[in-house]
Amino acid sequence: MENRPDIIMVMTDQHAARIMGCAGDPVAETPNLDRLARQGTRFENCYCPSPLCVPSRMAFLSGLEPHRSGVLSNDDYLASDIPTIAHALSAAGYDCRLVGRMHFYGPDQLHGFNERPIGDIGATYPGAPPPDIGPLTRGRGNRGPELEYSGAGETSYQAYDLAVAEQAQEILQALVGQRRQFGRPFFLLVSFFCPHPPYIARRADYDVFDGRIPPPSLSPAVHEHPAIRAWREAGGVRAVSARATERSRVAYYGLVRMVDRLCGQLFDKIDELSLDNTVTIYASDHGECLGERGLWWKSVMYDESTKVPLVIRAPDMVPNAVDRRVTNLTDLSATILGWGGAPALPQHGGRDLRFSSNWKDETYSAYYGGLMNISLPPLRHRMVRLNQYKLMWFDGEEPMLFDLEADPCEQNNLAGASSHAAVLTELKQKILNGWDTVRIAEQQEIARARSQIIRQWVRTAKPEEPARWLDPHRGRNHYE
Repeated sequence: MENRPDIIMVMTDQHAARIMGCAGDPVAETPNLDRLARQGTRFENCYCPSPLCVPSRMAFLSGLEPHRSGVLSNDDYLASDIPTIAHALSAAGYDCRLVGRMHFYGPDQLHGFNERPIGDIGATYPGAPPPDIGPLTRGRGNRGPELEYSGAGETSYQAYDLAVAEQAQEILQALVGQRRQFGRPFFLLVSFFCPHPPYIARRADYDVFDGRIPPPSLSPAVHEHPAIRAWREAGGVRAVSARATERSRVAYYGLVRMVDRLCGQLFDKIDELSLDNTVTIYASDHGECLGERGLWWKSVMYDESTKVPLVIRAPDMVPNAVDRRVTNLTDLSATILGWGGAPALPQHGGRDLRFSSNWKDETYSAYYGGLMNISLPPLRHRMVRLNQYKLMWFDGEEPMLFDLEADPCEQNNLAGASSHAAVLTELKQKILNGWDTVRIAEQQEIARARSQIIRQWVRTAKPEEPARWLDPHRGRNHYE
């Protein structure tokens, strides 16, 4: 019988690493994620490759940072000739299944997975219509005015996640049966849409937190960096009311509670099937600011946006442990390849988390713009975290440097301090090594021109989207 482990991973969209009971949040209700953390290892300093959905997910799958894969924004395709961990695991004999969201753009909706019974709820092509959520549409988007319509309600996004959870349990049951009969290991990636906005949660989840969620603890900086100020103004979040802030935060906690419940159903199924030689993983693609510093959503280099939850239960992981190494989702994908005995992916930037000897506490994240209806010129922002220091680099603007050991909330910019000039120089050299902003700007201009044509084609030709999940009961969308 094949002795390599089966690998089951749950990925969510926009779950802030700090909003879990096991991460110290006193209000969050995440008993199932907390249970997984007790049974496995929680990685406290895991970062996303990009604080934006498509670049982060494609970097996780390919092991390539966005500037290497060409997936810089939410309009970009991952080229089908770039191998992913699904290609590598399949080549090594794994049965690879994807259930749910992965934000693939273009006709290739598998990228190495053998089967995908439920595709994305979102568009297959940039410019295709978003899901029809009827009267809730005014609460969807990434601008301050939409936050005024957060609250309690039922959405197609919630229905999608329920369908994904149900399908995942059926697929898991079938894969286990095949494993026992034929000995073939499997990789099952289950991906939910929530707790991604709109900040609308079902009444039963919303009411649990109504009146219990404190306001954001961090205020905007008195002397705000120009890039952050431009982001705030483009997002229209200066005039968000206190009531909208409260409702949005309450609903977000409610969505996290729902996701945890769905995770629990899958974890229970794993336990019910007595899968001893199994790796179980929980992660998200990026974080969520949720009103901290007066910022919302993602796309900035503060930890609220770039840190992600990562919990792993595996035979070779220490139970009830907290791993404080500086890590990345690309390290997770390298580790998955390691468990599977799969061939290494060319230029994969990750490291196997199972081996801590000579580990270097260093990682990177980058953001290039492209968040829905926030209009800004193409951006080139990159972050390096090295030990306790974190440098945010802005092409064309002054950098920001933080000592996260002394200043975990990133409020004291040390970039101009003579005492940290050597640190700044070292991190600047690291961040610019192999990262050519002139070439990237040219790449962005070409991508923009291509996207314009694709969007025009989508509007005119209205291509079919056979892999897309459509809510069979679209009338369900309503406020409660």
